[in-house]
Order: sequence, then C-alpha cells, then structure tokens
Amino acid sequence: MPLPAWKKILVVDLGFLGDTVHSIPALRALLATGAEVDVMTTPVGAEILSMVPEIHRVWVTPLRKPSPPWWQGLAQLRQIRGQKYDSALTFSGADRNLFCVALSGARERIAAKRRERWWHDLLPLTKTISAPLQNQPLFRQKIETLRALGWSGEAPSWSLQVSAEKEKRASVPLSQPTVYLSVSAYGSPHKEWPLKSWAEMIRCVGEKRPEVQFLIGFAASQREQDRARQLEQLVGNPASLRVLDRSFSLVDLGSILRKAACFAGLDSGVLHLAVALGRPTVSIFRDYAGKSEWAPEGKTHRVLSRPCSCHQDQVDRCGAEPQCLAAVTPREVAEAMMELLPLPT
Repeated sequence: MPLPAWKKILVVDLGFLGDTVHSIPALRALLATGAEVDVMTTPVGAEILSMVPEIHRVWVTPLRKPSPPWWQGLAQLRQIRGQKYDSALTFSGADRNLFCVALSGARERIAAKRRERWWHDLLPLTKTISAPLQNQPLFRQKIETLRALGWSGEAPSWSLQVSAEKEKRASVPLSQPTVYLSVSAYGSPHKEWPLKSWAEMIRCVGEKRPEVQFLIGFAASQREQDRARQLEQLVGNPASLRVLDRSFSLVDLGSILRKAACFAGLDSGVLHLAVALGRPTVSIFRDYAGKSEWAPEGKTHRVLSRPCSCHQDQVDRCGAEPQCLAAVTPREVAEAMMELLPLPT
C-alpha cells in the first residue's frame, strides 16, 4: 500500500550532523509524494537542511550537549500545534523526539521505537512501529521505517545543493588532487587517530604521490584549531599540508569538500557530509556495536578499524589517546587513500 495522502508533514529529527545527513534520503522520499514537508531539528541540522531547498520550513530547536530541559521547548510546540499537520513522525525513538511528535497536534502521530519505557504508553501516539535492525546504515533504516508505513520505491540520493552565491563565498582554491582531512571528533577524543600517525601517513603518500596535497579544517573550537596547527608542525612541509585560516559553516565546508579528490577522517559528522556529497572517503573506526550504522559502504569508501576493548567492557583503559585506533598503521591509511585517488595524468 502507498503512504497515506498526507499534504502537510512534520518530521521530528532532533539529531546533530550525522543524524541529519542520514535523514535526507527519507526526507526526499516524503517530498517526492508531493507533500509539504517541515522538519523540526537542531541548529546544526538546520545548516545541513539548508542544502535541501525543497523542504518547506525548518523549526530550529536549540539543543546542545547537554540538552536543555524539555519544558523550554513548549512555546515552540504551541506554534507547531497551530500548523495542523496531517502527520508528524520521527525515525528515532529518542525520548525528546517521541515527546515532540506526541504533542505536535498532528492528526496522525507516528514513531519508530527501538526500546520501550513505561511512560511511552501514556503518550498520545496514533501509531508506533518497531525500529529497523541496527545492522545497516542509518539512512537505510530510516527508509525502512517509511516502507513499514507503505512507501515503496528506490531510496533517493542525498543530492545536496549549494547555491552559486555560497559556492563563491566559500571559494578556497584547491590544487588537484587534494585530500581533505578531518582529524578531530567533537567531544569524542576516543575516536581520534594520533596526530603523529596522520603526519606519518602524509609522508607515506608523499613518497609515492608527491603531487597530492592535503587540506585540513576545523570547527569553531580552540581544541580543534590547536590539533590542526599541531599536525601542521609535525608534518613540517607547507607544500604538502595546508591548514584553513578559519572555521567554515557547514554549507561552506560542503562547497570545499565538493572540490576535494578524497576525504580522510574519523567516525564523526564531517565524514557523513563528505559521503553525502559523493566524495570518496577513508575513515578510521573503533570496531564497536553499531558501527555498521555509521561506516560508509561501497567501492569508493575504505573503512579501517580495530576492536575496542574499552567499548566492549565499558571501561576506559586508554586515557587521552585510544590504543585501538593507534594500532591502525599510517601505511594502511596511505595505501587505502591511494586506491581512491585519481591516477596522475
């Protein structure tokens, strides 16, 4: 059966960078029905969704880590209730998402739930479905949620769009081939590969492909900027590594990534943006439960990982630097990257 003939849909998707990127194919599937689609999201999510201009409206909820109290969003929920949506749905069973769908005032209020809490039955939801298994990429799980509601068809692509004006604003001349590096994981140092390994990887690539240049960026964080500068010092060769002079918005970063020959980074949000923009990627992961939700798939992606005993046993044995990721060798990363880079002409 097809999806119901909803004309006005609210999707509650209160995630951050990676979560929002993985929602885009499902949002495009809803848009393809001809419905007017609004999204309730975070400020980071709103930046990403500005590259999906078909979305009618974005309700920005000022979430951060840690999140503010739930009652601070009641004024916005009152506004949302006034929109009289045909349906409100969430692909995530996160408590705040469920709460917002339940109080949206939509005629149909639908949630995919992964776990049950005693108070879930008290929420005025009209339909709940079991969340898909976590053994596939997150964007596919969200498409499977739509299939459970009656949608059929091929999963749409991300097809992110950046206006010509914004492309010009973010103009950063790149020689080719350039590899964009993302060496910091926001709030998650246990996902970070050692800087000395990044430096050695750059040297390994330079031995065989001296024409390859590396570009490194950073978020609006002093720690990330410091890591970028530390790597610059470790490499000691401005001809092979360039550090951006400032942090860029996600839209502007998208413009830069689109021009790169390859992306190399960590299990973090910028990786998912690079994948959505169609860039080949090399990524470094801890081998943990749920990795298959986030690790890129396909012949243009290489994922290098090691088992993580800290994660398995819920005990921090590593301190400041993850021992599991340190076991991924610079030469492994360099060889994976050279498999993806275009051959010299």
